Amino acid sequence: MTEHQQIEAGIAALEAQRGVLGDALVDLAVAPLRARLAALGEAVQPRPEQALKQVSVLFTDVVGSTSLSQHLDPEDIHAIMDGALQRFTVIVQDRGGRVLQYAGDSVLAVFGADEAQEDDAERAVRAGLEVLDEGRRQGEQVLQQTGHAGFNVRVGIDTGPVLLGGGVDAESSIRGITVNTAARMEQSAPPGCLRISHATYRLVRGVFTVAEQPPLQVKGRDEALVTYLVQGVKPRAFRVQSRGIEGVETRMVGRESELEQLQEIFDSLYQQRTLAVVTVVGDAGVGKSRLLYEFENWAEAHPESFYFFRGRAHPQTQTQPYGLLRDVLAWRLQIADDDDADEARAKLCAGVSGMFTEDGEAQAHLLGQLIGLDFSGSPHVRGILDDARQIRNRGFHAAAQLLRLTAALDGSPVMLLLEDLHWADDGSLDFINYLMQVDRDVPMLMVCLTRPALFERRPGWAEVGGAGHARIDLEPLDQRASRELAGVLLQRLDRVPPVLRELLTGGAEGNPFYMEELLRMLIDHGAIQTSGERWQVMPEKLLATQVPPSLTGVLQARLDRLPAAERQALQLASVIGFVFWDQALAALDPLAADALEAPVQRGLVVPRDQTTFDGLREYSFKHQLLHHVAYDSVLKRDRREGHARVAHWLASLGGDRTGEILGQTAEHYERAADPVNACLFYTRAAEHAAARFANEAVLDYVGRALALAPAEDRAIRWRLLLVREGVLLFKGDRVAHDADLDALQSLAEALDDDARRCEVALRRGRAFNSTSDYPAAEQVVRQALAMGGPDGAVAVQLHSTLVTALRVQGDYAGARQVAEEGLELARKLGDRSGESSLINAIGVMAMEQGDLTVAAQSLERSLVLERETGNRAREGLRLNNLGSVYPRLGDYTKARQHLADGLKLARAVGRREVEAGVLLNTASVAHLQGDDASALAYANAAFDAAKATVQPDLEAYARLVAGHAELGLGRFDAARAAYSDSHDRLGALKIRSQQALDPLSGLVRVALAEGKPQEARQLAEPIVAHLTAGGSLDGTEEPLLIPLSCYQALSAAGDPRAAELLAAAHAELLLQADRITDPVARRGFLQLVPHHREISAAWSSLQPTSAT
Repeated sequence: MTEHQQIEAGIAALEAQRGVLGDALVDLAVAPLRARLAALGEAVQPRPEQALKQVSVLFTDVVGSTSLSQHLDPEDIHAIMDGALQRFTVIVQDRGGRVLQYAGDSVLAVFGADEAQEDDAERAVRAGLEVLDEGRRQGEQVLQQTGHAGFNVRVGIDTGPVLLGGGVDAESSIRGITVNTAARMEQSAPPGCLRISHATYRLVRGVFTVAEQPPLQVKGRDEALVTYLVQGVKPRAFRVQSRGIEGVETRMVGRESELEQLQEIFDSLYQQRTLAVVTVVGDAGVGKSRLLYEFENWAEAHPESFYFFRGRAHPQTQTQPYGLLRDVLAWRLQIADDDDADEARAKLCAGVSGMFTEDGEAQAHLLGQLIGLDFSGSPHVRGILDDARQIRNRGFHAAAQLLRLTAALDGSPVMLLLEDLHWADDGSLDFINYLMQVDRDVPMLMVCLTRPALFERRPGWAEVGGAGHARIDLEPLDQRASRELAGVLLQRLDRVPPVLRELLTGGAEGNPFYMEELLRMLIDHGAIQTSGERWQVMPEKLLATQVPPSLTGVLQARLDRLPAAERQALQLASVIGFVFWDQALAALDPLAADALEAPVQRGLVVPRDQTTFDGLREYSFKHQLLHHVAYDSVLKRDRREGHARVAHWLASLGGDRTGEILGQTAEHYERAADPVNACLFYTRAAEHAAARFANEAVLDYVGRALALAPAEDRAIRWRLLLVREGVLLFKGDRVAHDADLDALQSLAEALDDDARRCEVALRRGRAFNSTSDYPAAEQVVRQALAMGGPDGAVAVQLHSTLVTALRVQGDYAGARQVAEEGLELARKLGDRSGESSLINAIGVMAMEQGDLTVAAQSLERSLVLERETGNRAREGLRLNNLGSVYPRLGDYTKARQHLADGLKLARAVGRREVEAGVLLNTASVAHLQGDDASALAYANAAFDAAKATVQPDLEAYARLVAGHAELGLGRFDAARAAYSDSHDRLGALKIRSQQALDPLSGLVRVALAEGKPQEARQLAEPIVAHLTAGGSLDGTEEPLLIPLSCYQALSAAGDPRAAELLAAAHAELLLQADRITDPVARRGFLQLVPHHREISAAWSSLQPTSAT
């Protein structure tokens, strides 16, 4: 140990005993040591370097040490005090601070002395709270060991400029008003408390729970200070970023009414308990972020509690599927993109699963799969990997439920802040739309900040959410407000020259950001000196400054004045993007990352609290416009080289979570004029997006990739067209879809690949089925099967597609044969999904042909398989089918249960087309049970859902059941209108002609109910002719009610053909009953279905009475 170090250690030891020995004795002992230390410094060492820095100063003092010294001997006091100070020192050092001085029982420490960090103030406050905790532990220990109470600690913190180094204390020297203020914070803090100044509070606002204190007078300060007692760390902390010019705390100007509107809407949540949406619209720089900043400040101090979620979009995430949704969840759950996959999944599961009382794990896994975490191995996801739509719908449901359940925890509302919505990806915008619909009854405030460009993509955005959606348009500041803002910005000038005020307001056109940046430009040019407490205007430089006429020009002027190294760093950063990382910048130029500190200090670049990639420091440009200006200043050849290096850096990140940056990587390759890699990464990005049902992203990526793909690269074009085909089919763009199928066909021919030919045939067959062109579907699928090319899952799916086409055309024998062949293949391959589809088809055919036992058994088996594979959407379909077959058996209890479960599932997975079918079958059951009022309500709801999901066949059947309900309610005109509408709709579809007989028989029953037997017989004639000619009723909804209605019409009209019709209906009734082996089920079939009971009664009434 050197003499210098020995003397320092001696001084520290004496200072630690100041509370025991007294100030006078310690000062006397320390004085010669300090003199010797100073002499050594002058003789041997260079004069310590001085630095003016912005730091957070922390003072800690032990309260009660004097009282303890009266009861304890010096050795005990020394042990207690020395031990406490050592522990306090460790806490400070662990938080990145440095202890500069010990004075008796107090400690002076600084944060930011060695290297400034954006969270210096936060770390100082956290250290202060930990010191208080340690002080409480020490107090309890002292009481237990000595029997004396009174040991306590208080802490004070202030943030501001200080002079470090120099003086007699050498590197431990610290001078400035900030030190005095921090000392006053500590001295005035109650024992066991931490007091901070307003300067510190500004930097940690939102992270801690605080209580504002009465103004405090501090020596050396002209005005009383606003201070705060820190009560603890918030459970979900968010830092509110400061705004304005460095060294000038500016208040918001000209937006008071808009702020009041936000505050009133937020306050109303506690009474109205419903969703409120506010979209704040304004051009760049007009003050959207400042309004949100002030609102956050107000909300943070709000006496009522609330749960906070936030997310922000930026240009790089515009084509990242569900990027904004992912940002919201990542912020809330503290997930970083560079977390390893297991850690990221664990964080998601921990934050989501516990919120649900049932299926919590499934909800977390589905939501994680949607936002890009890989849960493909999960039993809840594995079975639906080929159903991107279901993953999207169920992920949406999980996210919406998460917000709903959060609000239900203790009744506190939720605040969701979404910034820069004009940059949001389409998938996230779709989710926000969905959220506005399904969470309308949740106490939640959603604040969306956007530029007007959003309304070009979503013209009806302001109407989504109905009356609960408010729009606030931020107009440029008027002249009065502009002049007021100029005065606020220039508050540190003793006198504001009129020419300077006019300079700030004249060309700004009410844009606050322009005014701030122009002021910064003037400071950069030396026209305004800001080094002292008060600013000074340099008239000659002010007059010589050329003020650009636009904000872009002002920003360019600021960039031009930067030192070359700083300008180069910003230009290279702009190539990476609005958000960038230090290591990415280092990949472009190793020196550039080192030059970032100065742009941060100038307010051009902002360090971000949370980083996309753990282990890297993340930054963003202060404003989008600044990013554009910096990028536009980069030479084209330098841009290309920079984009190439960034692309290689992104591509090298690897891992199993790179899916989210595939599109970003591709764009960098494209800008680097590397079409081969760009095309490859766009293709991978498209496939990744398709797996998450991010359809708009798919179309964008495929379009970009096809524009780059060489014509001769048939393999890559095949992948691209294949992924786009599914999206176009779903969107109903028939022209574009047919063109892609033709292009795929051409590629299959050029590659002379039968497997690809079969893939195209499968997709054509599905498309034909979806448009009810069943003969065309049959033809194309048979051709594919005949060529012998398909194998595996494609072959099974071709069989399933052909079964549908044949069944709907009425070829049950052919459909059953194809189903059995496909079923054998599916079982051989272990294709559980394909097996379930074919068993379901067999069950539906059995139901349509009246073999209800086989139908129920097949559909129950298919349901089991779907539950095993975890495909909840198809599980809902199976439940719906069972809800259709059990009423035919008279088992309404089972039917109701299956339909209730199916409706819950359909809504949970967001499959409204399935919901339409469930509602329709529920209406039928209600009618059969005699509840026609409910039947009508369900039928109308089914019609609306079918119409919304473009299912014309279900629309027709919904009108059929509505006719049944209207007739049951005695409203004959309404029943006639519903049946006629159903008949017309069914007649317009390319399906079996006999299906139009259902509503026609309904019209027969209306005429009978009105007492018009001749009209009823006339209406029944087409049905009678169909039956007499041997026509089938397979596939009709009510194959026994149809002949019963005709019998009743002919019987009422005295037509002798009535008995023959009844005999045929009764024979069919008994035939179907004989197939039911379970006696209970058989009895229900015969006695509990109203028209079955009527057929039996009519038949019995016509039989001769037995002789007695």
